Amino acid sequence: MKNSSDKKDRLERFVRDNRDGFDTFLPQDSLWNRIEGELRIETPAAAEQPPKKVRRLNSPYFDWRIAAGVFLALGIGFLVYLNNEYGITRDPRVALKVPTYAREFNQYNVAIDQKREEIIKLAHNNPELYKDFAADLKSLEVSYKTLRSNLSNAPNQEALLEAMVQNLQWQVDLLNQQLDILQRINKVKNDDDKETNNSPVI
Repeated sequence: MKNSSDKKDRLERFVRDNRDGFDTFLPQDSLWNRIEGELRIETPAAAEQPPKKVRRLNSPYFDWRIAAGVFLALGIGFLVYLNNEYGITRDPRVALKVPTYAREFNQYNVAIDQKREEIIKLAHNNPELYKDFAADLKSLEVSYKTLRSNLSNAPNQEALLEAMVQNLQWQVDLLNQQLDILQRINKVKNDDDKETNNSPVI
C-alpha cells in the first residue's frame, strides 16, 4: 500500500512540476496529416463491405416464427389429446368433426382390420373365394366413404353418423360370416385329409 501511494505522489509531483511543458507541447502538423491519410485509406475498404443485418427480438419475422412454433406445438398437443381420449388413429377426419363418435369408429375399424387379417390367413388356399369376399366388403366400404364425405354438408349430422356406425356394424357382421364360412371349409378339408391319411392302403 505504501509503495502505491509513494508512486502516486511522485506522479502527481512530476505532473505539477512539468505542467508548463505539457500545456505548450503541441503535436506536429505532419502527425495530424498522417493520421488523417490513414483514416481515408481505411474508410473505402470499410464501405465496400455490406452492413451486417442485425436481427432484433422485436422484428416481425422473429415474432411470426415464435407464433408459428407455438401454434404447431398446440396443434400437435391437441391431436395427441384427441388420440388418447377418443382413439382417432384410423379415421382422424371424422374424429375431428365429431369427437364423441371417434372412439366407437376406431373400435369398429380396429375390429374390421383384425378380421380382414384372419380372412387373408384362412383364405390363402382359396383365392377365388377371397375375391368374392373382398368384392362384397368393397361395396360396403364405398358406401361408408360416401357417407363420410357427406358428413360436413349433412343437414342432419346425427342421422348420418348413425348410418355410418350401422355401415361399420354391417362390415363387421359380413366379415364374421366370411370367417365362419372359411373356418367350416378349412375344417371339412382337414377332416377329409385325416380320413385319406387314416384309410388303409391296399
